[in-house]
Amino acid sequence: MFADLRMESDGQRVHVVGDGASLIVHSSDPLRLWSAVTSSALPSGVGRVNGPRAAGRAANALRDAGLRVDVTGPNGVLVALGNGAGTVAGRALTGSNSVGFGSLRAVLSTVPAVTPTVKIAAGLAAAAALAAFVLRRTR
Repeated sequence: MFADLRMESDGQRVHVVGDGASLIVHSSDPLRLWSAVTSSALPSGVGRVNGPRAAGRAANALRDAGLRVDVTGPNGVLVALGNGAGTVAGRALTGSNSVGFGSLRAVLSTVPAVTPTVKIAAGLAAAAALAAFVLRRTR
């Protein structure tokens, strides 16, 4: 898909750029975008599933088609889905080796600034989950 599309709806801006093999979706409010995407129906070939596994299934479908989608926010890549996107954390949370998360800084920057305790807790939880996954794989 080749694209250069800018949209605005309800004060949320989204910019989509595609070069034929990858698609970059930049959002001014990534949490609202993620909420809208996760409440949408997946294509019939992907199947019915909710939660993190839905992202994994969608990422596998993109990978199988040779495509990649990067979702970015104000501080960089938040999540990558599809061809060549996998990270250990993505696989641990979604069951797919075609889901990758951006830097902890970029991901945590989407948490509202009003709740610094939530950011700290999320960072610690992410570190603990990653450590548990790595330890389990090395045994």
